[in-house]
Amino acid sequence: MFRTTSRRPALVVATVAAAIALAGCGASSNEAGQTSTGAASVAAASSASPTAGRIQMDPVTKAFVDAWNNRDATAMVNLFTADGVLVDDTRTFRGHDEIRTFAEPEVTGYTIEVLTVEERRADGQKILVEVNRNSGGGFKATFDFTIADGRIPRANLQYA
Repeated sequence: MFRTTSRRPALVVATVAAAIALAGCGASSNEAGQTSTGAASVAAASSASPTAGRIQMDPVTKAFVDAWNNRDATAMVNLFTADGVLVDDTRTFRGHDEIRTFAEPEVTGYTIEVLTVEERRADGQKILVEVNRNSGGGFKATFDFTIADGRIPRANLQYA
């Protein structure tokens, strides 16, 4: 199921941990190390964020970061509950259709690098990220996730 041909054993461990965590919500992993949840594909093994593999994140939080950096709006949307809410600074998106209207332009225009985990809670996690514009420049933000049963009922993205 998982091949360890790479010199990055921590990546394999992260892939296995993410696959196990997502297994409870009907997810499965393929040989490429991608976790498939319904119609969406969450790239649990790879991330454009160089720190994502070194920082101890909740598997759902990591899947969100990976989906964003892999430009996979569908995977990002499918991490949310059907009635999930995403707050982006002052804008609020409710349900999968509205969250998709947020996700599609964001994942193509920006990448995120996780700087640190600011808070760990029984019901979620808050991370500090650097949001980098593809056109250059960036800014810091906190992404605060509420997580329940392997899904995100609420995400609050606030920019510094």
